[in-house]
Amino acid sequence: MKKIVDAHVHGFPKNLFTAIWDYFEINYWPIRHRFFLDEIAQYLPSQGVEAFTILNYAHKSNISRDLNNWTHTIGKKYTQIIPFGTIHPKDSYFRNEILRILSPAQLDLKGIKLQLMVTDFDPNEKVLDFMYEKLIQFDKILVLHVGTGPVTDMILNKQLELSTHVGIAKLIPVLERFPNLKIQIPHLGCMETNEFFDLATQYKQVYLDTSMALEFLFENTQFSKQVDLSLDRLIDLQDKLLFGSDFPNISHPYSKPVLAVENLPLKQEIKDKIYYKNARKFYKIPLS
Repeated sequence: MKKIVDAHVHGFPKNLFTAIWDYFEINYWPIRHRFFLDEIAQYLPSQGVEAFTILNYAHKSNISRDLNNWTHTIGKKYTQIIPFGTIHPKDSYFRNEILRILSPAQLDLKGIKLQLMVTDFDPNEKVLDFMYEKLIQFDKILVLHVGTGPVTDMILNKQLELSTHVGIAKLIPVLERFPNLKIQIPHLGCMETNEFFDLATQYKQVYLDTSMALEFLFENTQFSKQVDLSLDRLIDLQDKLLFGSDFPNISHPYSKPVLAVENLPLKQEIKDKIYYKNARKFYKIPLS
């Protein structure tokens, strides 16, 4: 069985997860496996996953503390989890919560996840500078959905409006101010993938995960035509790519993103980097 570290797995408390799935099935796509956290923790190891992130986000202010407490608890329960916190700039406890998330003496989560396609704020809001400073100070990671996709062919609600807070132009000023910030860009930066690849070449601490992108990249679809990413670019950035699935918020089987890597006409050494070696290094996972 393949070794996999999944850099893009979601986990929420049950009531919030159910609401998210209901929204997905109206606007995006049907959810194949409505798995709550305990089911995720049982299922992924059966697919060869040795470790996986838990990512969630605060869609409004003053819910992040409860989410972070939940994430910390499940991270202690399951040692294979790589737990990430979240925050909202309008949280009444914003600065204290940033320190609580990141400090080794407190929750000591792996970093912070922000989902700018959902939340209603700009990554350049001045209040967020404190978060960027502390991420660097504590050597933690920002998982930032700042890309304009993935806009796949299967989306049900064609009238969905794109957030005004996403796009590579929103991230560049952040990196210019904080060039040492460790950032994971989900979905290969879709739909501006080539531009995000250029950014990852320029900044050594910028990585990209493959979720909801690589599995569609070389199919004959409108998505693949829009992204237009060459195999050579994957080879060039082979040390910066993290396997991701977006599980369980997907309509296809887990095997699809796994096989997307396996079917690439690349050396096994590069595939192993994508599957788990890059993630072990990026997340500082001890070798078992």
